[in-house]
Amino acid sequence: MTRKHLTILLIMLSITLLFSPVVNAQDTLGASCVTNDAIPRALIAGDSWAQYMWDDGSHNDIFDKFGQADKEMIGRSLNADPGPGYQGDEYAISGSEARQWADTTSYPWIANVVAELTANPTIDTVLLSIGGNDVLAGKSDGGYYKEMDLDIAGSEAALFATIEQNTLSAVHTFQSVDPSIDVLLSSYDFPNFDVEFGTCWIYACPKRRDLSRDPDNALITNAELNGMIATVENTRKGWANADARLHYDNSVGLMHHAYGDGDSDPGVLPKPGTTPPTYDPLPGGNPQRPTRRAQFRIFGDPIHLDYDGYQYKITQQTEAYFFPKFRGEVMQTFFSQGGLNDGWTDGATVSNSDISVGENGDVLRAGLVSFDTSAIPTGAAVTSASLYLIRGSGSGTSPFESVELGLPTLDVTTGSFGQPAVETSDLTEAATATDAGCFQGTAKDAFYAVRVDLTAAGLAAINTAGLTQFRLTFPQTGSGNPTVNFLDGDGTLLRGSDRLIEVTKTIQVLQSDGSITEETISYLAIQHQGLGDLMGTTAPFLDVNYTVPTAVTLASRSVMAPNRLLLFLLAGSVVSLLLLGAAVRDKPSKDTIS
Repeated sequence: MTRKHLTILLIMLSITLLFSPVVNAQDTLGASCVTNDAIPRALIAGDSWAQYMWDDGSHNDIFDKFGQADKEMIGRSLNADPGPGYQGDEYAISGSEARQWADTTSYPWIANVVAELTANPTIDTVLLSIGGNDVLAGKSDGGYYKEMDLDIAGSEAALFATIEQNTLSAVHTFQSVDPSIDVLLSSYDFPNFDVEFGTCWIYACPKRRDLSRDPDNALITNAELNGMIATVENTRKGWANADARLHYDNSVGLMHHAYGDGDSDPGVLPKPGTTPPTYDPLPGGNPQRPTRRAQFRIFGDPIHLDYDGYQYKITQQTEAYFFPKFRGEVMQTFFSQGGLNDGWTDGATVSNSDISVGENGDVLRAGLVSFDTSAIPTGAAVTSASLYLIRGSGSGTSPFESVELGLPTLDVTTGSFGQPAVETSDLTEAATATDAGCFQGTAKDAFYAVRVDLTAAGLAAINTAGLTQFRLTFPQTGSGNPTVNFLDGDGTLLRGSDRLIEVTKTIQVLQSDGSITEETISYLAIQHQGLGDLMGTTAPFLDVNYTVPTAVTLASRSVMAPNRLLLFLLAGSVVSLLLLGAAVRDKPSKDTIS
């Protein structure tokens, strides 16, 4: 063998040993158990819509609802624009305009976001809500007004071009901090300038006039105000379509879908679209009518949604953007079998009505959920898996929200615990992998999801030839019978009138004598079913990723994996000796040296 052939052999052997796939469970990349605080993954910045969404804590609550409690939105807010020259570190500023953000000499907003991104390198999304105040500046302050092109041709397009330039100056600066950072433009919704008695003078009436070219004869109407919002949002949609790292959140008309418009019931009017590049429909709802007054934060306010309204908006954002981003790429998703193979047992009783976990009457319950995972290719190595369960009902404080029953545990068995159908013996039946998952989520209310990331041992227990069963339980009893009942594989989404819930809200009412009283109002709303609405079912589901081995047989790689480095060094030494021997044999004599 020549030195050339030996060198090629060494290179090929090195590549094979270093990069061949491995199926040994101890060498597999498994899901990480995150037991510390949530990791910052998003930042909210911009105007009063950003300020209210941050102050309400809505994003982190909705992340929890979607099984992503280990992901955190962060923010710093001010409830009023402090004016130029301010040196604070906030960046969700009520009243701030895109033109202020672009004026980095007078305003620190962009610099404050950059500082926060630098201090929190795990953040990969900036949610940005700016531009609305530039539009609402009206005729008096260089903003939008009805028929403005009749005064100066092209002035409307020029205004939007300026807002785009100022907005993108912030967007591009944020993106420059790290190539992983994306920006999500947050939309607005239809306003309602028909405010409560005695409050119009505060803002709504003078601002409606300011948004009109001829307020005495052609005051801007509610439908025209909606058209203004639709024009703004269609323009912003175009900015996002031109940049792969800029995304758009379409929630225009969402309040009409969630609450109705006063004529149509909740759920009847179209939901705003979430699919780029068209985001059809944009707008959703009914463009001829304003958002109902009950959905606004305070009396006299024509712009800002109340807490519940922003919950719906952030749910839409999470469905369309945050959950897919947090979830990552998934090779296969399996839904639980339901029937007799999902349910619970306390060792004496068996039920298949739901997957109950917790305790009742000082007796622990174990929830059982079953998946046919045979669609995973034979011989594949499962590299990650996450189990999602959606709460239906329960009693007491959720045991996932407190420490009363201890930390939850997940056991996995290749095949089934005894028979595939849930049995009383399943409470204590031996498992293939014990305590094999890390739980995320509080399951504090109906349709809140819990996610369980499997450990390496749990991944190895997933059955590529048939049934895989999971057992969820707590280690100790407590008081108050804390129980969570997760929906099983037979669960279906609520439809039509079954999905409507009654909402009560206390509002302030200005009386004719100038006094303010409180009044409780009730109205219907569509109930959002969390991950169920996104997945099309409330059944538990299992996300799985895997690698399929190639080139080397499974048996040889399972032996090779634990000693890969040793084998690599040994092979290198053998080939080196062969090279040395060949070099000695081929060495010329002194007599032939020139």
